[in-house]
Formats: sequence, C-alpha cells, structure tokens
Amino acid sequence: MESLESFAQNAIAKRQPATVSIAEALREAILKGALKGGDPLRQEAIAKQFAVSQVTVREAFRLLEHEGLVEVIPRRGAVVYTLSPADVSEITDLRAMLEVRLIEASIPHLSAADYEMAETTIEQLEQAHHTDDLIALNVLFHKCLYSKANRPRTTAILDRLRISMEPYLRLLWSKTGYKMQSQADHKEILVLCKAGKVAAAQKYLRLNIEKTGKEIEQLLCSQEKKGT
Repeated sequence: MESLESFAQNAIAKRQPATVSIAEALREAILKGALKGGDPLRQEAIAKQFAVSQVTVREAFRLLEHEGLVEVIPRRGAVVYTLSPADVSEITDLRAMLEVRLIEASIPHLSAADYEMAETTIEQLEQAHHTDDLIALNVLFHKCLYSKANRPRTTAILDRLRISMEPYLRLLWSKTGYKMQSQADHKEILVLCKAGKVAAAQKYLRLNIEKTGKEIEQLLCSQEKKGT
C-alpha cells in the first residue's frame, strides 16, 4: 500500500497551489486506504512535509472536511472521518433521491454516442481488475447516464456524497461476487434507459443504490462487532 509521502510527492509534482496539493495528497491517501477512519492528521508534521505553514494545512483540512473525509475536533485536531451505519443510511437516501432525478432529467436527451460510451464502459469494467480502475469506471458509467441532466449543482452535491463513501465502496469492489452483481445492475439500467422507460430505470437505479448502501452498512456493523 502506498504511503502518504508518495501521495504527497505526486501532488507536489503537479505544481498546484499548496492548499490544493495537500488536500489532494490526503484525499488520495484516505480514499485508497493509506489513512483509515480515526487516524490522526498531525498538522505540524504535514506542514513540515510540504514545507508550508500550519495555516495552509488547516485550509486543506477545511476542504476535506467539506467533502466529508476529515473531521476537525476542537482541542484534539483533525482525524480521518469514520462513517457510521447511520451516516451511510443517510448518504444512501440522499444519493437515491438525487440520482433518480438526474437520470430522469437526462434520459430524454441522451444520444446514441452517450449510450455507446456507457456500453464501452461496461465492457471495460468486465476486463478491469484493479480497484482504482473499477471505481473510476463505475463513476464514469453513471456519469454517462446523467450527462445530459444539465443540473450542475445537483451533480456537485452528488460528487461530494460519492467521495465520502468511496473508501467503503472500495471494500465492496474487492469482495468476490460484487463486481458481477454490480455489472448485472448496470446492464439492466442501461437497457431501460435505451428503451426510454424512465420510471422503470429510476426504480431499478434506486434499488441498486439502496442495495449497495445496505451492503456497506452490514460491512461497517461487522467491523464494529470485530472491534468490540
């Protein structure tokens, strides 16, 4: 597994503003499991690693707090945020509400090229094995179907919700059988979209989102039991 230092080097190499580089490195480390829920984020150590002020590090923490990846606790400092089963349930409800509206708005305007891209993405998912590729292609598939919704604010909110869930989605994608289950759902949703069956596509999409949410809740409950 990569370390925070390697993520830091990659982010710095892009010559971005310091706050953006720090946030990007920490985000990648959290999403890919190098930093786990509850891990402390040492402000002074991170400032030294990036050769910046602690004020700049705090600004990066605020960006990640807005994304739901970091929690800043008074008098204790910043830690990697840990989702509870209740958090996952709430995020799942919000995702379902937003995504069914996006697909409803998008379907009437999707073109043959959009559907071709979605089909290609499904084919690429069949061949993918690395978790990074699976996550990226899964996001791309859904974006293909929502691309013509023309609702940038809804999409931005959805992106933040997705990022907060990504560490747990990675665990699901690593499970034997989850890829097959997810691919079957993708194919059915695409068939319904191409047929113009908006209500049916919305219903199936909601079921897919809720099923994934329940699996993550069960995963977290199992981890909590192991920790007791």
